Amino acid sequence: MNITLQDLSKGPVYAQVRQQIETQISNKTVSSGEALPSPAVLAQKLSVDKGEIQRAYFELERSGLITKETSKDFLGQPKITYRVA
Repeated sequence: MNITLQDLSKGPVYAQVRQQIETQISNKTVSSGEALPSPAVLAQKLSVDKGEIQRAYFELERSGLITKETSKDFLGQPKITYRVA
């Protein structure tokens, strides 16, 4: 998944991320069932606050484009995975 941010005159970070993911889903650049990077990983890659990515994912989930799955990692800790619907 390739996401590039413009300056803030193009809109808030979460909106830019949401729009680019929506575009990649509609263009079939990312396929159904494919896992998205975790909010923490994507935030670090883009050098932004994790909350911006979480808000973008929340809005994508609310619109039905992605789903959130909760499971447990090997230590029994909760693990959240976001997948393209």
